[in-house]
This record gives sequence, C-alpha cells and structure tokens, in this order.
Amino acid sequence: MSTTSPAIGIFRDLVDLPFRLLGLERAPRALTAPLTRPAPSSAPVTFRSAGHDVVLDPDSVEQAFPHATDRLVLFVPDGADDESCWAEHLDQIGGTYPSRLASLLDWTPVHMLADPGLRPAELAVDVVSSVQALVSAWPVDVRRIALVGHGSGGLVLRAAVAVEAFGGESWLDLVSDVVLLGTPHLAVPASGTNLSRRVEEECAGITTEDLADPHLPALAGVRYAVVTGKHRMSESRLGGLVGDLLWWRRRLPTRPRKARELFPTASLHHVETGQLSLRNHPDVHQAMLGWLA
Repeated sequence: MSTTSPAIGIFRDLVDLPFRLLGLERAPRALTAPLTRPAPSSAPVTFRSAGHDVVLDPDSVEQAFPHATDRLVLFVPDGADDESCWAEHLDQIGGTYPSRLASLLDWTPVHMLADPGLRPAELAVDVVSSVQALVSAWPVDVRRIALVGHGSGGLVLRAAVAVEAFGGESWLDLVSDVVLLGTPHLAVPASGTNLSRRVEEECAGITTEDLADPHLPALAGVRYAVVTGKHRMSESRLGGLVGDLLWWRRRLPTRPRKARELFPTASLHHVETGQLSLRNHPDVHQAMLGWLA
C-alpha cells in the first residue's frame, strides 16, 4: 500500500484549491497522480471484465464475455482511474454508460486500462495491437466498434487511432464513433508553461503539444463527439483575483491565446455538471444512446 508524505499532501491540496473554489471536478490527475500513483502494471495495456484481467485467447475471452455481441464499446478512463470510475453517482443516476449501452442497445462493454506512466504516443502501438488481439479472439464476428475515453484516456485513444494498420484487416476499420468526455480538445506549445498556467489550461480543456501532437489525423468517416463541462467556456471572476493562475479565462488583448484543435472534425457539446461529473451524467447518457443507436 502506497503512503503519502505530509509535504505531498499539502502540494495536492494547493493544486486542488482553485478547482474547489470554482466548483469543478478534481484537479487533473496529470498534475497530482505521479506523486501518489501506484507502480504501473507490467503490461502497458490491460482489458478488464467483472473486476478481473482478461487474457487475450479465445477461450478466456469467451469466458470473460459470455454474452458477447457484434457491437463492442471500449471504455478508457482517465489516468490512474479504473473501470469503477464509470459508476460514480450511481445512486443518483441509477445506471452507468456501460450498463445502459449493454441493456438498451446490445453493445458489449470492454474496459481498457493503459499504463498511466506512459504518454499517449508511447501507448499507441500497444493499444492498436492489443485491441486487434481482443477482436481476433472475440466469440463472434465484430461488426461495429465505439470508443469512449475520459480525460487523458481520450488522448490515448486519439494517439492509437492515428497508428497505421499493420497490414490486412484492422479493427480500426470497424470504428464508427469516438466519444471523448472531459478530454483536452486544444493544445498549446509546451515551452514556458509553468504550474499555475498548466492548471488553468487543463481546467479549460487545453493540453500541451508534447502530450498531444496536434498533427495526428482523425479516422476518416468516423463521428467524433467531445463533451465538456460548461465551466470550460465561461470566464471566471476569481481570475481577476489570482492573476496569472486563471489566464485563459481572462480575455485580455495583451495575452493572445493560440491553441490548436485536437479534434477538428468533432461536434462539441457543453454539459452543466454541477455536483455530477462526466464519468456518469444523465445528459451524456441520453446523448450517447442517440449516437450509438
């Protein structure tokens, strides 16, 4: 079991402070997780079902997914989260994205965990080859694949779908939809980015180009949907008090903002989150059921 020193705890509290004051979701794990994250698994990519790892051979996959359908939806959480994150606010919502897509639209949900210690570009080839192995071992022929990522999980998916197929048939040809929940959708150069500015950038849906290459292509013919909280588009009165910390929301002509779109073909949707999160939100439930019908 990992332990956290008092100094690290104080640092985490300081990083979380502006998010608590703004009523937003917790601070991005990219800022705090390296201090508390447990040792990564030896495998860079792991698939999960019913709380267990899935071995990628036909017998094991069939045992893990006894009710497999020809529709496969892959869920990738943020950072060091696991598949339990999709059950957040379950007592209020009454279901999860995986459970409702399975029961109402006959999708088979698969949870994929990626090594949080590796950057999206470093995971891309492993993701592509691992999903290909899963599809090859799937009990029935896969007809359609949807990808759902939260936070940095969306950046992992973005890097993976930009990998060229290794020859022959590829699961990438079966992807119809990519849904990105709270994933950064803008990128700025990494140079000169201090901690306070990085907090605000990630809060506003911005990452740096060293983590997300803005030149990566999207999958042709695939529908992309980016879902963000409405707070990402609003100015903050607190920005006037703390100065540079909330520079992105302060619309000053002396601070030009130049950011590249990471998902230029995507439809952008803003959701009022309040006390809920995008991991399990009723508005996203309704939208996702429409997109993946």
